[in-house]
Amino acid sequence: MKNKNVITVAAIQALSKGHLTNPENVRHAIKLLHEASDMGADIACFPEAYPATGVKEICEAAREFQIFVVAGFVLHEGDHLYNDCLLIDADGREIGRQRKVHVPPCVEIYSHGEKYNVIETPWGKIGILICIDGWGFPEGFQRMHEAGVELIFNPNLIFKKKLQRRMSLLSRILDYKIPIISPNNPYWSFRLMPKDEGLPPEGGGSLILVPPEFKSVEEIGKFMREESSCEGWIVSEGGNEEEILIEKIELEAVKRTRLLWNNSFLGL
Repeated sequence: MKNKNVITVAAIQALSKGHLTNPENVRHAIKLLHEASDMGADIACFPEAYPATGVKEICEAAREFQIFVVAGFVLHEGDHLYNDCLLIDADGREIGRQRKVHVPPCVEIYSHGEKYNVIETPWGKIGILICIDGWGFPEGFQRMHEAGVELIFNPNLIFKKKLQRRMSLLSRILDYKIPIISPNNPYWSFRLMPKDEGLPPEGGGSLILVPPEFKSVEEIGKFMREESSCEGWIVSEGGNEEEILIEKIELEAVKRTRLLWNNSFLGL
């Protein structure tokens, strides 16, 4: 097992082939997973609802490439359709699942999830907040923070609210000092099914956010006095095309910063 205090994460800005539920997306996802593994990723995250189908195939790919995977699926349960993210380990086993809680009124086909789940991994606790669950509502991050998660994955399928998402995630990382891996779809005309006309093309702007290491109360005080923003906490940002963002995160350094920051404001 690699050093559990260091993790290399990949945000895969994956392009859907034609429409969201096209089986070709599964084959393409496996290709991208292979690339992420070759780049040294320990865990890779796809956008929301990607590849949408092919749970068995993605589990097999995770085992073959020895990589953890956060992947999105459109799943039926009885009369309900759900937007789920699965965390699959390097042995190809599902070790956690998160259902989207807040479903926008423009996507009435999905049913709502009811809770936020914390998933145990070799690197500590991990949370998944799907799209607007992460940047549009505050309680998901608060509950993850209270549960002691080390990383939050925020897969997105988003077109017209990229700026709002970016601003919100900058606020979340300042609030909680928890690294955020937030892939989005690339520039693409969204179609759920083949018969759909498709939305105007939009997308891109995947993000990886990591708080800088603060080693003293004096460094925190200096940061607070300066006119600097948290823009530098975005350590990787995608363009409009398909790509893979990859970053190594020193989890122990982030944990020390989080503790020092919180204690310094309480005079501890």
